Amino acid sequence: MNAHIAVLASLGTAILLSPEVTVLGLIAASDRRIARTFSWVFPVGTVLGLAFALFIGFMLAEMHSMTHTEPSWTRFTIRAVLAAGLLVLGIYRVVNAIRHAPIEKTPKLRERSLGHRFHLWFTAHFPRISKLFAGGIDLPPARRAIRWGLLGFACTGIHPKVFPIATAAGHEALLMASADDRVAGILLFSAIALVPGVIPAVIETLRPGISAHLKETFERFMKANGRWISATFILAVACFVAWNAWGDMPGYQHAAAPAVAPPK
Repeated sequence: MNAHIAVLASLGTAILLSPEVTVLGLIAASDRRIARTFSWVFPVGTVLGLAFALFIGFMLAEMHSMTHTEPSWTRFTIRAVLAAGLLVLGIYRVVNAIRHAPIEKTPKLRERSLGHRFHLWFTAHFPRISKLFAGGIDLPPARRAIRWGLLGFACTGIHPKVFPIATAAGHEALLMASADDRVAGILLFSAIALVPGVIPAVIETLRPGISAHLKETFERFMKANGRWISATFILAVACFVAWNAWGDMPGYQHAAAPAVAPPK
């Protein structure tokens, strides 16, 4: 199997097992205050968010390919940053797996998180926009659907636990030599990564009322096994990207090459 295809499949699986996307997808699908048709705006948002993150990865790959084929600091920096982001994310999930941390944070943990501080700042500076994301406000169906769409976009497009994965996938996909392989790799990654956002809406459409039960089952699985599996895939890809970054570092190949004695 092509190494890039294996990397893309691993990154897609890491998003597939990302609890944030799946839990929100199940909650959105089971929202009884919006019509069943509106429940599809969340998966649409995840598609657009994933496309945005992939586009960022494509731009990084273009910067990578604009440099010469020999090692350069630009190529090294791009891959090193991607590897570092994946490494931090993988370690974070390992720590949560060891601690059996809850998928949804308790009020005390939420208050201490950086995301809560950002939420307070955002609410103070952009009160009208923040109302769209306020769960305690009973919005009209159309505006409630818009909120779920924006949350879907945020989950895959800018979420700090998913964005590095999707960006790395876009970068790896565009580095593949064959155009057919690139298309196949992007489609494979997208098909796997979009399962958490799309499948809950499909299931809820076919069997209304089952999403709430699936949410509890999924959370139990993630606490017991899911985070370990996801962290394994992320750390493996981080090592792969880091190894390629090491090869792109100027002077590495020259230093690693054996010295050849000059002819007499």
